[in-house]
Amino acid sequence: MTIELTVTGMSCGGCAASLQKALLAQPAVRTATVDFASRKAAIESELSKAELIALIEARGFQVEWIIT
Repeated sequence: MTIELTVTGMSCGGCAASLQKALLAQPAVRTATVDFASRKAAIESELSKAELIALIEARGFQVEWIIT
């Protein structure tokens, strides 16, 4: 499943890079792109929406909008 999320709480490009690295470290995540400027994360994964949101929120960010 591919999902696009609006992620808030990122204060710099390093935050986006850190989140992208954390997502890609998950075996069930095939691809992940996090863009600081647009606050978007595009993720192709076998994880459920709830699991992806929990993973992002565990890193201190918030998910505001989900586009599937």
